[in-house]
Amino acid sequence: MKSKKYLFDTHAFIALCNRQSVSDKFIKYFDKQEQLGNILVSAISFWEAALLVKKGRLELEDVELWRIQLFANTGLIFIEPTASEMIKSVQLPDFHRDPFDRLLIAQALNNKATLVTKDRIIKRYSVPTYWI
Repeated sequence: MKSKKYLFDTHAFIALCNRQSVSDKFIKYFDKQEQLGNILVSAISFWEAALLVKKGRLELEDVELWRIQLFANTGLIFIEPTASEMIKSVQLPDFHRDPFDRLLIAQALNNKATLVTKDRIIKRYSVPTYWI
């Protein structure tokens, strides 16, 4: 049986890393998925995290160091958006205006991954979601 892949929306990824705003059951489940190599994290999330730090909405001393340490010490899989995914994100129905979320949707679809999110608008797309 092929294992299920999960792509984390930025807010869900930050919540998992910080162990805040999520249940112990959520943390336990995704810790196991991380050990199995089933969690995808997009470069988009680090771009968005850097913007949140700049705006003062997220406290991280060094986003680049955080990224490097995460991938050195975990089983997370780093993915970068492809040109095809960027094009697909623009071709999606206009339910969502956030280009970060549209690109994550396209990446989840392309990677056959479930998108872990709490964004209600994303549920309008034909992408599998795991609700946090």
